[in-house]
Amino acid sequence: MRPVEHFTVDRDEVFLDGPVTSRLAVIDLHPRTNRLRRGARFRPPAGGQPGTYAVANELAFESHDFMQVSVFATVLSTMEMFEEADTLGRELEWAFGAPQLLIVPRAGEWANAFYERESHSLQFFHFASRSDANELTTVYTSLSHDIVAHETGHAILDGIARDLYNAITPQSLALHEAIADLTALVMSFRSPTVRETVLRQTEGSIKDSTAFTRLAEEFGAALDPERRQFFLRNLLNDRKLGDRDVDQTDPHDLSEVLSGALYSVMVKLHEQQKRRLAEVEGATEFEVSGKALFLAAEQFQRMVFRALDYLPPGEISFADFGRAIIASDQAAHPDSGDGRAWIREEFIRRGIAPDADALDVPAPRDEPALAQLDLQTLIESDWAAYDFANRHRDLLGIPPEIPFDVRPRLKTKKREFHRGGPEDVVECLLKVAWRESERNPGGRWFTDERQITGGTTLAIEWDEPPRRVRMCLTTRLSDQRAERDRLLLRLDDEGVLVPARHGTAYDGRPLRSVVRAELAGGSMRVRGTARTLHVAPRDSAAAGGA
Repeated sequence: MRPVEHFTVDRDEVFLDGPVTSRLAVIDLHPRTNRLRRGARFRPPAGGQPGTYAVANELAFESHDFMQVSVFATVLSTMEMFEEADTLGRELEWAFGAPQLLIVPRAGEWANAFYERESHSLQFFHFASRSDANELTTVYTSLSHDIVAHETGHAILDGIARDLYNAITPQSLALHEAIADLTALVMSFRSPTVRETVLRQTEGSIKDSTAFTRLAEEFGAALDPERRQFFLRNLLNDRKLGDRDVDQTDPHDLSEVLSGALYSVMVKLHEQQKRRLAEVEGATEFEVSGKALFLAAEQFQRMVFRALDYLPPGEISFADFGRAIIASDQAAHPDSGDGRAWIREEFIRRGIAPDADALDVPAPRDEPALAQLDLQTLIESDWAAYDFANRHRDLLGIPPEIPFDVRPRLKTKKREFHRGGPEDVVECLLKVAWRESERNPGGRWFTDERQITGGTTLAIEWDEPPRRVRMCLTTRLSDQRAERDRLLLRLDDEGVLVPARHGTAYDGRPLRSVVRAELAGGSMRVRGTARTLHVAPRDSAAAGGA
């Protein structure tokens, strides 16, 4: 297997030493002086050759320049995958409201890595571990392609579905973890080296546990020196909601139910593509397995990741995400329903949805309320968007008399695949959110009530009037109340959830190790629960706690 792959950027972008661009900046700090190390030098284009970052030795993996360029390239390539026309079809934005995501490849000594909204950063740590030969080695999380893609997935999802960062629904937090894991999976599918190697070893199949499904193998093995487990999580699993061995309040554990269901669909997509290509090209299924995996991964990417734009605001359940997947796939592949059928089957089999009706999504339809709507004004004017939403509360599922917020609108161009070929379709995404109150469990210091966020996402065709509703999804808040109770009580019992006045340092900055609860007028709002989603499981001694 080739140890290094190169990544080429085709878009207009300004690259500086570091590496640094307008959206990313590598911050490499010296561990003793805490001063910024000199960044990898950018060689501008010359003589018809593209620009590149200078790395003295591409096999010196622990050198400063290699580590800086490697982690930067993985983050940037992951971002570009999400931005492709057949996925989100737009440029990503960060949740923290600043243009640059900071990447810290050597953040300190700790068996962990994480995305943190408050510091605008991806932080990758290193730790000592003993090898099979009992030699002391250093494991750098920034050198793990899986871990870097995983943490980038957290940052990207935070920019798309920002309410999840403060969610108290275990499935909402588990969705964050599952999407990060699936981001690592898809990025490994896009590596020709990994794809060819794994398919050669498995005779063209992804049905069994492989480098694709076992996440962060080096990291997992280093955390478990007795070699009981060589990875953090395995996407190839048969776990179900309600299983006795699935902790319903642990997002890492719970995430395997969702990621396992979706990986099962990915296997079916690959097998379908193999059969189709073997018949068309007159070849064996093994001979076409690589091409089939590339095509299946592209379809899987469209199904799973473009659905994130369709998520309604607020506390999300796995079933909410399933409906978003089905809605986005109806638009992306209107003439092929196999993927949607497999999603329904897996979600029902794993206890995510009770039946097919619970995952039902109406087909695109004409809507009289949109007939004379000026979408450009809706995009540009908060007042126009609020006025439209207030006049059409029934369409958007906004409870009567309740105040609501209108989120920034999006204009996106997404590629769809019809029998006649690919077609780019422009749509407007309108999101509205509101807060509802529900009773709190009897924690030691809890108020009687807590506030939770719900909302609706409406996707509107941008074509000339009459326009159609492409999709309209509303959060189903009542589904997860008992699970929210259990999560809050667990966080309180562990000392992780504290009143906001106890969650700041002497200089006023929020403490990294806690989740803060704002208390006002007999009600409670929780902030920063997603900060507990470090790469290491919470019961690992090496994780240092959340």
